[in-house]
Amino acid sequence: MATILVLGGGYAGMRAVKFLQREVPNDNQIILVDKSGTHTEKTNLHEVAAGTIASDKITYEINDVIGNRIDFVRDTVTNIDVDQKQVTLADHDPITYDYLIVALGFQSETFGLKGAAENALPMDDLATAEAVYQHIQNKVKGYGESQDPNDLVVAVCGAGFTGIELLGELTQSLPKLQTRYNTPAIKLVCLERSKSILPMFDKSLGDYAMRFMAKHDVDMKLGSSIGEIKPGAVVYTDEDDQEHELAANTIVWTVGVSGSQVIADSGFDQRRNRVVVEPDLSLKDHPEVYIVGDVSAVMDPSSDRPYPTTAQIALAAGGQAAKNIALQLRGSGTQKFVYKSSGTVASLSDRDGIGEIGSSNRKVKGYPASALKKIITDRSLFESAHLSTVFAKGRFDLYH
Repeated sequence: MATILVLGGGYAGMRAVKFLQREVPNDNQIILVDKSGTHTEKTNLHEVAAGTIASDKITYEINDVIGNRIDFVRDTVTNIDVDQKQVTLADHDPITYDYLIVALGFQSETFGLKGAAENALPMDDLATAEAVYQHIQNKVKGYGESQDPNDLVVAVCGAGFTGIELLGELTQSLPKLQTRYNTPAIKLVCLERSKSILPMFDKSLGDYAMRFMAKHDVDMKLGSSIGEIKPGAVVYTDEDDQEHELAANTIVWTVGVSGSQVIADSGFDQRRNRVVVEPDLSLKDHPEVYIVGDVSAVMDPSSDRPYPTTAQIALAAGGQAAKNIALQLRGSGTQKFVYKSSGTVASLSDRDGIGEIGSSNRKVKGYPASALKKIITDRSLFESAHLSTVFAKGRFDLYH
């Protein structure tokens, strides 16, 4: 009997567990470790952070979807020793494995910027996303007593995928907060070092997103290099190398992410807590270890660069890692991971968005893109859980 250990209940981990139950003979033990016990559809965290959707709509309890074959351990992974084939946990005894799938997810990355960790709000899991909205709401509500105009300024640092989706949702929720608490207009500002946004999309789609932001009075400060986050202020340098301070009592950090810190702490050869894996997703010199999702750097053979870390590739990699373990248990060789993106979609609100779909990167924008985003979420729920989960948690508000 072999022990197969999966670390992390995110997209890759849940997909791996689903395939392992189906592919691996019953005389093998499958263990899943996750620190929260709740799977979160993290591509929808921006909606929770903006207050446009309830947290329970983008989560499900792991124990509700895994079968009886899976031994679930709710705990935090502290170290992975691939030489000893052992994983150390915070509150349980170490677990020894025969095969391992590492799918520990991402964390917010401040790149060592002064004051970012102390004075800006991250958005890397359900708790921090909930904290962002609670903070915004408290500041807007408190304006009645404070009369501090900076309580009505929300600064989003970073105009990448997460930042743009958050800004889009905030354009819908902030006017409602303004009405509820009878305040002057709430100012929404974005600071981005690059002079353009969303480089993964065709320029015409980036321009569409910029027009959306202008239409909704979002102050897009492109070409702004952030130098420090102070309590209640963002220090930045503009395109003319002039330094400024933007006063804001809500500062949200969406500049970048890295893989789980456990990767570096465990001594893996890594960059930003991501490990370059073999073509079959295994760790070099350790064919029994598979690294997938946000902690994995999967090389694109056409460009010799890592694929972008997305939920789509995490789901695909989790499934392939499980299939390869099943092949190894049967004494067969593993298969290379072949990835073909179905496209990319970014929401700009509940009714707007941009995207490129299919191998031809066909461009979509406006309402069709927003509907497609919801369909992608439903597909993700099906791939990581079950059809019943889609019916319980799925997004069926495609028509307005």
